[in-house]
Amino acid sequence: MFDRSVLFVGAEGVGLGMLAEALALDCARNAAGPMPLRVYSATTSDAAQSDPVLLRAMQRLKLDTNGLSLKPLALYAFAGAPRIDHVIMLGAKLPAATKLALGDTIDVRTWDVTPPSISDKDDAPGTRYVDYLRLADELRAPVKALVEELTAMDAVADNPLANSA
Repeated sequence: MFDRSVLFVGAEGVGLGMLAEALALDCARNAAGPMPLRVYSATTSDAAQSDPVLLRAMQRLKLDTNGLSLKPLALYAFAGAPRIDHVIMLGAKLPAATKLALGDTIDVRTWDVTPPSISDKDDAPGTRYVDYLRLADELRAPVKALVEELTAMDAVADNPLANSA
């Protein structure tokens, strides 16, 4: 199996990258055969904690949150970090220094996503919760399409006869 990886990056430290990671893992686990991808998530914020309202929404959607944590994007630029092939920016911009550290061959895509504001800590009356459920529904199709695209790339790379046709 070809070893391909994708990193979902959210802005503002609410955990949007974690939501996309959980959706991608869910799609990949439901695909036939072995896990086709290595999936990671990060945030552009250095000091961030995941929004507990997001975690509740993910649990409601029966997304596995075990092992997920909000990590700063800078961690993936350090020596010894996992190799990243594809970066999906979720309403965020990839800092030039990070792109340089990740390498020239990295595929960077930006998806237009606006996370709910976490400034309303009261979440009255459950607005962020509903917004996260809506965002998960909006992200599900593009995440599934990405997993299918990258899995198809791996299938071609793994089958030399497919390349000779």
